[in-house]
Amino acid sequence: MHPLLVKIIDTPQFQRLRHIKQLGTKYLVYPGATHTRFEHSLGVAYLAGRLLRSLDENQPELNITKQDFLCVQIAALCHDMGHGPFSHLFDGMFIPEVLPSEYLRHEEASFEMFQHMREENGLDEEMKHYGLNLDKDIKFIKELINGCKNWTQWPMEGRTKDKSFLYEIVANKLNGVDVDKWDYLAR
Repeated sequence: MHPLLVKIIDTPQFQRLRHIKQLGTKYLVYPGATHTRFEHSLGVAYLAGRLLRSLDENQPELNITKQDFLCVQIAALCHDMGHGPFSHLFDGMFIPEVLPSEYLRHEEASFEMFQHMREENGLDEEMKHYGLNLDKDIKFIKELINGCKNWTQWPMEGRTKDKSFLYEIVANKLNGVDVDKWDYLAR
């Protein structure tokens, strides 16, 4: 893993994912279903890296930059940071009941947690050190976590339409096939 990804993994905000079950309470019925959001996030980041490497090797005309590569892997690593205990059970049933007016989708909460993690752990300097532009690339990471919902008119600001394929890697809103699902199914 890239050193910047390791710095992100080592933060307390990311480490909390070790204690959040990906399948909520299903492990009570299926004892083998005990994997955590931590394991899943590492797997998604790994698969995103493998997919990007394969695209870059087989289609160099795509011009995947090292910044593109890093942003997609960061988004893959952080895409589930906004989940609460017991994952979708907490997000879909508890939060809307307790805070109906303040409900955030877990993708939005993931980006908020990512922002908090950056501020609390001084990650901006590390990101700059590895060539990331804090305005453009942070916006791109947010868009990757949320996914592109409007493919007819290009609404994204992080990358131009010629890089639209990058938006299908972590959270594919076009057809649902993405590395997040690949890791989930493998587990």
